[in-house]
Amino acid sequence: MAVSSFVITDVTARAGRARPLAGALLVASLWLACAGPAAAQTEIADPLESVNRKVFVFNDTLDQYVLEPVARGFRFVTPRFVRTGLRNFIDNLKTPVVLANDLFQAEPTRATQTIGRFMFNTIVGVGGLVDVGGLLGMPERHHEDFGQTLAVYGIGTGPYLMVPFIGPSNPRDLVGSAVDLVFDPLTFIAPSSVNYGRRGADIVSFREANIENFDEFRRSSLDLYAATRTLTEQLRSSEIRNGAPPDQDSIYDEDIYDLEDPAADAAN
Repeated sequence: MAVSSFVITDVTARAGRARPLAGALLVASLWLACAGPAAAQTEIADPLESVNRKVFVFNDTLDQYVLEPVARGFRFVTPRFVRTGLRNFIDNLKTPVVLANDLFQAEPTRATQTIGRFMFNTIVGVGGLVDVGGLLGMPERHHEDFGQTLAVYGIGTGPYLMVPFIGPSNPRDLVGSAVDLVFDPLTFIAPSSVNYGRRGADIVSFREANIENFDEFRRSSLDLYAATRTLTEQLRSSEIRNGAPPDQDSIYDEDIYDLEDPAADAAN
């Protein structure tokens, strides 16, 4: 999940990964991506850049004057343990979407971890308010969405898109977000007010947890739009690889083992 740009959190829902209709900024995750291994340096298709930049300014303004003040107010009036409990509870509700995509991606180990954590947190952790799985030493919580699943099956991203109220995306991930809504049982059994409230809480909680990361990202970026586009792509690629480093061929955009040997050519 770009700087001051809205991202569907439960629609990456990102249910697990689309950040809800109001959307949340990805900067925290993007900022962490900066510190990770170098991501593949591939050109990002952005044929609609002139339009995307205008939408980005709109989203960024909305973040600065609406979402950020709400997030800061939420931090001011809410004790840390309450904020942590809310975050745990929201993540626990995303389990059906994460599990469905674990299975679609043929990841039985991750699917087992998802089920185990959900059971511990729901039964022992007061409905998910306490991350009992984490306290017991289970692997760090992971998120999966159908956009990632489509990528695993070889579906390309299509052009880079900056969507109002949603933020950086692409056709593949927008389709994935819609499918994730189907994977989420609360979409059908909970009233609309509950679903909107859950997604709104997800957005505010995410934004509050990453206030400092967003601030630093703004200060350090000469071109906020371009930086957001690059880091969004890096983050998404890392999510699709489940955090594994990119192969060397991807980094250099060529098959390093098929490079011609100048010395050999000279000998011939």
